Amino acid sequence: MPQPPFQAFTVLGTPATGNPGRLDRIITDLGVCEAFDPAVPPSPLPQTATIRALWDTGATRSSISPKVVSALGLSSTGKVMQQHANGVDEKATYLVNFALPHSVGVSGVVASEFAGSQAIDALIGMDVIGLGDLAITHVGGRTCMSFRMPSHGTIDYVKEFNAILFRGVGRNAPCPCGANKKFKFCHGAGLNS
Repeated sequence: MPQPPFQAFTVLGTPATGNPGRLDRIITDLGVCEAFDPAVPPSPLPQTATIRALWDTGATRSSISPKVVSALGLSSTGKVMQQHANGVDEKATYLVNFALPHSVGVSGVVASEFAGSQAIDALIGMDVIGLGDLAITHVGGRTCMSFRMPSHGTIDYVKEFNAILFRGVGRNAPCPCGANKKFKFCHGAGLNS
């Protein structure tokens, strides 16, 4: 069986009383362990902590809580200045591997330390999110978040809108928008006819 060119997973909002499944934040399970090269895994494998992580597009880098650092006995690899709601602090960094849902793996993540909370022990930041494609939809009031890695294609809702709006217009026809240009040089640019 051929292997897909990417790894992927999907998270669906779970309907609850008074909530059809629209999530106000995306939280997933996350496996964290000391970093190793997946092509040459050590034996035995490092201890893994399975925790809850918030997907945070406002975070430049991923972070883990002191509880995770302690549980795994991680050693700091350096320090970074980290900006947050209360100002800027110097925080320790740790080199770790992440195991996202559906066995999607990210190795060599430089995660900084953050306070954590009762609900989460990690933030998945743009350093990881930027390795792939992230889509969030709310069809029927139910949140669906899907992530694939590596990036495999652009999701462009304007292009989809234009393809529907201008369906049937010939490439050399005048553009229906009234710009006095051929369709292929106006709204048809980039559309597959």
